[in-house]
Amino acid sequence: MEHGITSWFSLWCISQLVEQRLADGVLLCQRHGRHWQPLLAAGVPLPDAPLSVAGKRPFQRLSYPLCRHLNMGSGQFLSLSAQYDGYALFLLQRRRHVRLSKTAWLGFFASVFTHADRAQQAMSVLPLFEYFPLPLVRATPDGVVEWTNRAVRRIAGKTAANMAGRSLREFSLGADWPETRRLYQRLANEPELGIAVMEKHYLHPKGHLLLGETQLTLVRTADNQPLCLMGTLASLRPRATAPQGMSLRFIPAPEQPEGVMICDASSRIEQVSPAFERVTGYRASDVQGSHPSLLRSGLHSREFYREMNRALNEQGRWQGEVWNRRRCGQVYPERLSISSLYDQQGQAHFVAVFSEMKQPDAAEQNAPPEEKDTLTGLTNRASFQQRLARYCRLNEPFALMILDINNFRMFNNAINHRVGDRVLQEVAARLRDRLRSGDDLARIGSDEFALLVPGIAHPRQARIFGRHLLNALARPLAMAEQQLYVDATIGGALWPGLNEKDAESLLQHAEQALFGAKQKHESLALYDDELNRSQSRRIRLQHDLTDAIRQGGLRLHYQPIVDTASGRITKLEALVRWHHAELGPISPMEFVPVAEECGMVQALGDWVLNRACADLHRLKLAGQSLHMAINRSSLEFQSLGLDGDEWLSIIERHGLDPQQIIFEITESLFMQGNEHHLERIDALRKAGCRIVIDDFGTGFSALNYLRAFPIDLVKIDKSFIDHLPGNHKDGLLLEGILRIIGDLGMQVVIEGMETPAQAAYLSTQPCHFLQGYLIARPMPLRELLIFLETYAGHTIPAAD
Repeated sequence: MEHGITSWFSLWCISQLVEQRLADGVLLCQRHGRHWQPLLAAGVPLPDAPLSVAGKRPFQRLSYPLCRHLNMGSGQFLSLSAQYDGYALFLLQRRRHVRLSKTAWLGFFASVFTHADRAQQAMSVLPLFEYFPLPLVRATPDGVVEWTNRAVRRIAGKTAANMAGRSLREFSLGADWPETRRLYQRLANEPELGIAVMEKHYLHPKGHLLLGETQLTLVRTADNQPLCLMGTLASLRPRATAPQGMSLRFIPAPEQPEGVMICDASSRIEQVSPAFERVTGYRASDVQGSHPSLLRSGLHSREFYREMNRALNEQGRWQGEVWNRRRCGQVYPERLSISSLYDQQGQAHFVAVFSEMKQPDAAEQNAPPEEKDTLTGLTNRASFQQRLARYCRLNEPFALMILDINNFRMFNNAINHRVGDRVLQEVAARLRDRLRSGDDLARIGSDEFALLVPGIAHPRQARIFGRHLLNALARPLAMAEQQLYVDATIGGALWPGLNEKDAESLLQHAEQALFGAKQKHESLALYDDELNRSQSRRIRLQHDLTDAIRQGGLRLHYQPIVDTASGRITKLEALVRWHHAELGPISPMEFVPVAEECGMVQALGDWVLNRACADLHRLKLAGQSLHMAINRSSLEFQSLGLDGDEWLSIIERHGLDPQQIIFEITESLFMQGNEHHLERIDALRKAGCRIVIDDFGTGFSALNYLRAFPIDLVKIDKSFIDHLPGNHKDGLLLEGILRIIGDLGMQVVIEGMETPAQAAYLSTQPCHFLQGYLIARPMPLRELLIFLETYAGHTIPAAD
């Protein structure tokens, strides 16, 4: 609870207090008996003692003695109990006898509900606005009431239940309704309209006529689709004269959301917003703990920054224009506002809010039309090859980098081609934002982009720049009513290099580096001698793996899985192992992708299923009643019949009940949008087999898969518990996922449990099965039999 309210308070201070819209200072307080204990402060020092408030109204003026005690002139009390029981805000002004004007509240309405990010956040906490003096209504895009606050219900004389589901038409004159409906449609189709201001007549439920001015805006989803209408009454008064029709005007929407940076008392960066990452090119993890000076462009004098610090120390606020430098080195201008914020210990923090001052790129504007890719506006492949040859002739150092979108076909197949085109356009835009002056970007294939980066002469520089590009795609793309995650791989080569003779050979080597990165499931690779050796090894493994599968060169090891309810081993996971006669142990992370590339993955999977079933039958004869978990890839599903008969026949041939078999699959199987896969899974489940999502949390991890697809168990990846106990955020994330999975009626397997401390922590969580080195490492069948005979049950140490 406290984490949620303090997070909302921070949002309030950043979006409202810093912009000086509603108050000179704000206190967040929690009720303790008859008093209010201050928790957080913005714009004012945090009081040491609890505060007393006369009266019990949810919105009221604060007494002058209380305001004077806080060194303020006047203030208002605002209850937040509709969302957070027992919490309230004290809105304080330095001047006496200040009552927040309707204009101030309307400014609040505009600042929140016309910014996409703020509006979407506000939709999730609408009950916070229950006691606001501003009448607020949420309605569907066609005018059906979904939510109202107390001020609206008091005017209408209705309860919340009586208001929800009613059409706004009931409160309008019949003659005005067609024009009102057309306005709703215009707001949905024309985002640039901003706020519509209507003056029209309304019918009170008791029958009398009222003249009101309504401000109305349309809130959109993350992918810019209409979500709902938000409206407020700016004025409402009796009107006895005959209605003359409605009048209409528009207020332009405010600018796009600003970037935010919060620093501690030592001016070290604590938090930054997504807009900060987008504008500067730095991720939050890159700048936390650093000083804001890393953004300095070098264009301002020391005296400029001295004046800024003097204003912050004396007035608690500074505003102006600043030239800063992005991570890629590009200099840009911004409008900047800095204010002070005080925490519960009275320590000063600084909140910087900035918006970029865009400048047109003349080079992009003047580029010949024939050099452009029609979809993205970037240089096309033919023109890029000409530029690459020109770069090589100059004989100056540069890097050629090729970025390929992984699984791009998924967007076209699983959703549609229109979304695939929008993904390409968004990727192009994000890459363009990361370029330095003089860099070249082109689209050279359906889902491939190429970059020419002058001045890079060392592989380390190229890797840093490559990660800088990949960071541009770290945030999800908001479109098609969902969050789409784009994963990419980069291959690069440097000029001049040892083996590069011309532009063609350089391009070939960059492509080879890209292919090598994909083979290793790495995000970035550069062409070098090691890459050559790696590809030679891969070719050898392809040949030798075929022989190993056919001639019995592979082995299965089994890792026990414990039922937390009984402490007994009830399941095993079958894990394939390969010990090469000359190269030694080969990791499955290396040889399974090789099997997929050379078309042997089905043969490998069938061998694993056969051997695992045979060993499970042996365990059954030895008196061990266990279930076996077997990994199957999406490629293996493609060769399986819709009735699953090939796999089921193997299970039955070994005298096993299908209920003893668990098939582990990854989330990527669902991402392919293949309906036949669902038929195959349904057939396996109807026969008795169970389905597990493996390594949940390492891929796309969309929770809607858990809701929409036939899944029995979810296996949580070990990365979620690696830092537990001790990491508060990891703990909150894990507990949230476990709660959601449990509410959906599924069971959970947590893998990677390696320490007694982890076991103690997990004993307090609603997980059903545990797997990890603390219980046992994977072992061959002979060792497993001995282990099972001597295993006394898993006991979890008591938590501290």
